[in-house]
Parts: sequence; C-alpha cells; structure tokens
Amino acid sequence: MVDQRPIEKPPAEPVALTGVEDRPMSGGPAPGGLEQDLPEQARVIAPSLLQSGEIIVFQLKPSRWYMVFESLWIAAIGLILVLMGLSIHELPASVRSWAIVVGISVIGLRATVAYLQWLGRTYVLTDRRILMQYGVLSAEVECMGLEEIQNTFVAQAAAQRLLGIGSLFFRCRHETRGGSMVWEHIREPKEIHARIILQIDRWKRTLEMMKRQ
Repeated sequence: MVDQRPIEKPPAEPVALTGVEDRPMSGGPAPGGLEQDLPEQARVIAPSLLQSGEIIVFQLKPSRWYMVFESLWIAAIGLILVLMGLSIHELPASVRSWAIVVGISVIGLRATVAYLQWLGRTYVLTDRRILMQYGVLSAEVECMGLEEIQNTFVAQAAAQRLLGIGSLFFRCRHETRGGSMVWEHIREPKEIHARIILQIDRWKRTLEMMKRQ
C-alpha cells in the first residue's frame, strides 16, 4: 500500500528543525532518536562528500529488519535444505548430512552479507541534498539536490506496516541524473518524510531569495 503526499506550500512561518548545528558536518540527531541504530563508525560520512558550507540535518540507517528482508529468500532456500536433511529419512545419510551442512552455510553466509550491507548503508539529509551511502567492499554514494526532487512518497507493504517501518521514494525531475532514489526499511517513515519535505521547502525558498539578490 502506498501513502503519497505531494509537496505542499509551507506556512508563512517555517517550523524550526531540531538538532541542526550551524557548521558543516554538524551530524544533527535523527528524528525520534533514530540514531540508536547508527554504529559509531557509521555516524559521519566523509567530509569530501559535502559541498562547501553544506550542513547535515540528520543521518540514519535502515532498521535492522533490513537484514531480514534482504536475506529472506536465500535464507528460505537454506532452511528448506536443512528441513529436507532432517525430515526425509529415505535419503542416504550422506545426502542428508550434505543438505544440512549446505543449508546452514547458506543461511549463515547470507546473514553475514546482509549485516555488512546494513552496516555500510547510511541515509543522509543535508540542508541542500539527500545522500545514500552503501557498499560492502567499497563505499558508493548517490545524491540528489533537494530542488531536483519532483515527487517523494512513503511506501509500506503489509509486513512493513506491522513492523513500523517503510521505504521513502524520491523521483528526480532530471532523468539523466539518476532518476530516483530509495531509502529502504527505515523506522518512522512518515515522520522522516515530513521533515524531508520541510527541508525541501526551506531550500527552495533559499534558492529563490538568492536569485532575487
């Protein structure tokens, strides 16, 4: 089920964002204390990724349920192999043992990779861009200017809704610059979405004032 919210005209008096410091790499806290899922080594993105004077509004990681959703299908195959080895007594003992060992190995390997994927994934909102840093062996970064975001919405499958998580979708007005970005399986997605919309409005007003000067 998709919950869409258009970018609306902000009120005359902008609402103050909490947790923002007037310096680059401010690392303000995420809404609702969401940084509790952010390991110390993943709290700050590389300074070289920020533009001159750019300020981090907040940064966060996916919920730990991200690891479950990413591992689900491959882990299910491993579980089936284990169950086959334990329950199908007509199979030779060597085949049953092989199925159990392979099944456990598949589950363990996929769980390890999922943890590394979660550890390397960070979502960042600055005063002028959204960024997504990800990667296991090497870090990759996608970014999108707030003024380039044409549409943004929250998507929550039934399982995500029950778990209190969701994904944020961003569509860029310039298809040649990446087209879209997804922040997957984040906690309190509607609150995060509302704060991003607020910052989009602020940045657009800032650009308009700069053009008039």
